[in-house]
Amino acid sequence: MKKNNFLNKALFSLAAVLFASTAIAIPKDPCAPTDVCCEESAPGPFAFAYPKDVGLSCPRDFYIHGEFLFMKPSEEGLEYAIDQDTTGSEYQFPLVNGKLKGFSNNSDEWDWRPGFRVGFGFYAMHDAWNVQADWTYIKIKADSEVSNGGTGVLRGLFLPARAAATSMVNASSRWSGDCSTMDIMIGKPYHVSRYFTSNPSFGFRAGWIDQDYHVRYFTHVENNVWLKNDFWGVGLRGAYESQFILGSGFSFYGKMAFALLFGKFDISQQSENSVVALEYKTEDSFYNVQPNAELGLGIAWSNFFHKNQYHVSVKVGYEFHHWWNQNQARKFFDTDPTANDTVSRGDLSFNGFMFGLHLEF
Repeated sequence: MKKNNFLNKALFSLAAVLFASTAIAIPKDPCAPTDVCCEESAPGPFAFAYPKDVGLSCPRDFYIHGEFLFMKPSEEGLEYAIDQDTTGSEYQFPLVNGKLKGFSNNSDEWDWRPGFRVGFGFYAMHDAWNVQADWTYIKIKADSEVSNGGTGVLRGLFLPARAAATSMVNASSRWSGDCSTMDIMIGKPYHVSRYFTSNPSFGFRAGWIDQDYHVRYFTHVENNVWLKNDFWGVGLRGAYESQFILGSGFSFYGKMAFALLFGKFDISQQSENSVVALEYKTEDSFYNVQPNAELGLGIAWSNFFHKNQYHVSVKVGYEFHHWWNQNQARKFFDTDPTANDTVSRGDLSFNGFMFGLHLEF
């Protein structure tokens, strides 16, 4: 009997020691590479308005992305010729069946051009705020050639009125340039619900847009017009992006942004005409506040790799970029070459496809 009592006391004492040692033991490192990083991430939480968490094991709170852009640039006010019907008089006014030609609103001469966007970001330790920097570049280039179609005559819109009165049968032009922007944004991505995330952000934008425009008018000799329209600016930018999570890694996203940039225009415009008296050269530099906006929609697919330590997303979308009053070219409205004014409603716009790759770890 005594032997059994001693055995029971020994077992009870051993159990008490094991329980006490477990209670005061130092907890394991949650990011220990031998076990926790290999565990399957548990779903949840499912409360409202909690910080966005894609479910990475041992996240480093850093991400990078790259996007290929295939955009179609276009700009208002680049029409460079008008086809005048000469049924009555060659110099008839008002114009009869006058038709704008070359980069007009209904022109199919706007060409698709490549571009890219690269960036990186990280999540702050406090309340999952994130900081992101992006550089976007889009190439501008398009060519146009027009003729009088066998009837009528062409009038040059970038020539003084007396020079434009010279009959032409064809004309051509090339529009080229570069558009670059740099954005530094601070955002707060969070779950509104389990299947919807919201990310308002604000920050700064710097932009550079350099444009060159060369028009050639062909009479008995060649007449040329050269135009440089350069702009740089810095200012404030606000953006909003949302994501609808569909399941199986798929989601829809939408984004919009608006910026106001205070910057400077440098304008240079000159003609080389067969009649020296009709040649001109104008230069102008001024500061202005220029607004621009962006819209984008698309679909994404994402998946985890290497034991949930990396999260890769592939995106396909369509984007619209709009810059107001970027065309500051001047056109003539009288026989006096000094009678000229800036092009009205000269907005610059880009629209096209986006193919992106996003890596979070």
